[in-house]
Amino acid sequence: MREEEDVLMPTTIDSAIIEERSRSAAHRGFDDIAFAREDERILSARGENPFCGDEIEVRLVCSADVAGEQVVERARFDGYACTLCLAAADALMEQVEGMTASQAASITFDDLCRWLDGLSVGRTRKGCVELPLRALARALADGVH
Repeated sequence: MREEEDVLMPTTIDSAIIEERSRSAAHRGFDDIAFAREDERILSARGENPFCGDEIEVRLVCSADVAGEQVVERARFDGYACTLCLAAADALMEQVEGMTASQAASITFDDLCRWLDGLSVGRTRKGCVELPLRALARALADGVH
């Protein structure tokens, strides 16, 4: 008798994982990012999805490492958005903490879907996942030279 292989099903946009991350987003809000030390910089950018009305703001606190490259010390987001966008923003902010600016700037849509337990999303909801990525890229581009 042949044993059946475990097949991992991708996470879908309506899964409990997405709902829980959205509802209990640990990286939502700017209370602990209002001020930066003298050796830190606050980078921020907003993004919106005109098709659905989602709006996200990303804020990063960065400091230079010994080589002079900016490192993301703290990352937060806030805004009005759908469950999928909020979950994606929370996962993204969690992952970028500790990354250099160049590492954070190279994050892809596929990376973010993988961090959301293999999220599978169709083209109509792809913008919901991409919005936090676009805001992150804009904050990094505007603030790190």
